[in-house]
Amino acid sequence: MNTGQVAGGIIDHLPQPTFVLDCNGRVKTWNRGMELLTGVRAERIVGRGDYEHGLILFGTRRPTLNNYILKPGEEWRGEYRLIRQDGEFLFAESQKPLVNGRFTMSVAGPLYGSEGDLVGAIESLCDISDTKLTRNSFRNSEEDLKNPEESLPDIMFTIDADGTYLQFFWMDAESFGTDPALMPGKTPYDILPWEEADYIVQAARQVIATGKPVSVERCFLWHGEERTIQTALHPLRDTSGRITAATGISRDATAMVRSRKALDETRQAAEMYLDLLGNDIYNANMVAATVIEMLKERLSGEEEELAQRIKNTLEQNITVIKNVELLNTLNRYRVSMEPVNLDEIVAAQIKRYPGINITYSGCSCPVWANELLDHVFANLISNSIKYGGMKVRIEISVVEMEDIVTVTVADNGIGIPDHLKPNIFDRFTKSGKKRGGSRGLGLHIVKTLIGHYGGRVWAADRVPGRSKEGAAIKLILQKC
Repeated sequence: MNTGQVAGGIIDHLPQPTFVLDCNGRVKTWNRGMELLTGVRAERIVGRGDYEHGLILFGTRRPTLNNYILKPGEEWRGEYRLIRQDGEFLFAESQKPLVNGRFTMSVAGPLYGSEGDLVGAIESLCDISDTKLTRNSFRNSEEDLKNPEESLPDIMFTIDADGTYLQFFWMDAESFGTDPALMPGKTPYDILPWEEADYIVQAARQVIATGKPVSVERCFLWHGEERTIQTALHPLRDTSGRITAATGISRDATAMVRSRKALDETRQAAEMYLDLLGNDIYNANMVAATVIEMLKERLSGEEEELAQRIKNTLEQNITVIKNVELLNTLNRYRVSMEPVNLDEIVAAQIKRYPGINITYSGCSCPVWANELLDHVFANLISNSIKYGGMKVRIEISVVEMEDIVTVTVADNGIGIPDHLKPNIFDRFTKSGKKRGGSRGLGLHIVKTLIGHYGGRVWAADRVPGRSKEGAAIKLILQKC
């Protein structure tokens, strides 16, 4: 097999954690997989040497398999157990776990320039913690790691402007009737359907001519099965910066696409059932609320007050259903904005609670929002009643400034402790022992909508500095 490995920006598309060192041991590339594995972003490590990559991976400034590729005469110090050597490629298992406790197997190989000079080394890591655990638990033989490279299913290659493979690396090749050692000098037409091979060749020529990468996902019939293949091509430059070829990686994403499709179908079915269930419950509550309203007309005194309490409870149930439906809407569609009469929105919500003491100062200007703004005030008023009871006093006030309006919904209920205020709008956040019934959905919707409108919302005290004397929810909206 020809040695060498793909380089440059191509590894950013490689699912496996992969990084590149130059000949001086400095990190040249650190892909997304490495960021996820280590928690260290590329901008923090790229350009650094002195075994900084070893410090991030293992907690000490030590060489990794890449360094042994760059300096083959350097002693291994028992840090790796060689699994297999294929030409200049090394397959080895680290004897020590990473900083995060995971065990890895590394595959490393040299990178050459167009003149055949060594320009660096590339190393990919594979998490073998589960395999290692199984082997240790059941004392399996070395067969467990006989072919660990099978966990790297990608086709990695370099290809010139004539469409000829210069380098070719694919550990699953033999199962598809291909000998990878014979592929250098051949073309994609020797292993792929004609249309797909032609795409690879034309894409490679485009990359070499323009210097711009190409990435695509294509579905086609291959070896009797419809497969989805993700391919990315990047320019390969020599030490002078001249583009000499294209380097690419192809991954069989068939299983992932099928899983994604099944997940989408499941989500759509769940959304449909949720819509149906919500509609049925909503209709039942609306009927019950109407009956209670008719019953109120025949009652007086304490009995009328009790009927009003039942109606308010049903109203809150209806608000919960609307919140769930609204959350689905916000997740599915982009929220558009238009001039909205704030005064009409607030006044309409106050009418829904005839038995509650609510005062409102009024507002003369329109704001940027939409018809969903009524959900903001429905949730805030409902929240005040929920924690302040039927005798709660709610005050809604508006302060107009040059470009914004600040709306405050204050109540004389139990208030919000200071340590809960920063997170009160987070979804599913419980609000403490006294407010333990809150799951944060209503206030989360308030925050989400106000954010869509380009505003801001926060929790405060009705009386500044006295959290037990009631809460105040303040929000900012943009004036039209």
